Amino acid sequence: MNKIEFAALLSRLAERPVPPLVGRHVYLWHGEPADLRGIVPAGLGVELDLYAVAAALPKTPLALDEARRLLQHSIAGWLRANAAAPGARQIVIVTGNSLLQRYRVPLEAFFQASSETRVIVFAVSRRETGYQPVRPMPAYVDLDPSATLGHVKSQLGDHALVGEMPS
Repeated sequence: MNKIEFAALLSRLAERPVPPLVGRHVYLWHGEPADLRGIVPAGLGVELDLYAVAAALPKTPLALDEARRLLQHSIAGWLRANAAAPGARQIVIVTGNSLLQRYRVPLEAFFQASSETRVIVFAVSRRETGYQPVRPMPAYVDLDPSATLGHVKSQLGDHALVGEMPS
């Protein structure tokens, strides 16, 4: 889906519930989060910053599976606590998505929270995916700037991508 079509979808959602054409209303925005915020109809947007969620965890786990479980639980709790009133429409912009990739967090809670009145949008910056270091990195550093985009896209599918993949 291109960004113009996506903006039209969000505009329709501002007026009435919109059944999804494919799967659930869970999307991956490949562009700047500020541009996404700019097309969200007034009063419908709420932001879920996963870095803030992680900072508020009750402990800092060392094991990856424990970190994954804590993040999953906190995300599900945030989605429940910040749900719009019944019948109201909402667009949740999710930032800090590198944590999803780093800890291999499944997106089940986001799928369960989405509906014909609630859209979830993962925002991954083009600046992030197009990052090129000024100097060559040492051989022991494995840098993949598009890892976050690839991880989220692999869980959502091609139909959920808004924008183009990096070249």
